[in-house]
Amino acid sequence: MKHLKIIENCNIYGNNHNIKLIYGYQLSDKEKSQFDYMGNIEDDFIGFRYHGNIYSLGDFMRTENNDPFVGFADGYHGDSYFSGILVKLNEENESVKAYTYIS
Repeated sequence: MKHLKIIENCNIYGNNHNIKLIYGYQLSDKEKSQFDYMGNIEDDFIGFRYHGNIYSLGDFMRTENNDPFVGFADGYHGDSYFSGILVKLNEENESVKAYTYIS
């Protein structure tokens, strides 16, 4: 993972690679159990694999006008008070670029 930039005292790390989106029907039974709060995982889940974890796009907050990540990322997911994941959807909505942020 390469250091890319600093936004509002947050260090952004990533490799700018596109990560293909995955759908509920592509998950194993063990992976589906992580998202059992979803009504119909087969139809409702859209996400991606990043650093050994599976993330649902539904768990990300959309960046808004006053958000420091707007323009760089479409959404963010906090892993802790000091770190999280940023995502940028590609124009065709077939893949994402994922980044780690650490403050």
